[in-house]
Amino acid sequence: MYVVVNIGCIECGVSSNIVAVVADRPAAERLAEECAEKFSWREGGQNAFEVFELPAEGVVGAEYAGIVA
Repeated sequence: MYVVVNIGCIECGVSSNIVAVVADRPAAERLAEECAEKFSWREGGQNAFEVFELPAEGVVGAEYAGIVA
C-alpha cells in the first residue's frame, strides 16, 4: 500500500494532508502527478505531492525505535 501526501509549505502556513491510500505505486504516482498539476498552489502557497510506501501495521521505523505503536 502507498500513501499520497500533500506536503504544504511551513513558511507560507499551507496545511499538509493525506490525499489517498492506493494499492499500487504506479497508481499512487499518477495521482500525485495529477494533484501537482491541479493543486501545486493552494492556500496561498506551494504544495508538493509525494508517495510513500506504507509499512506493515504496527511497525515502527528504525529511526523511531523504542516507540510502541
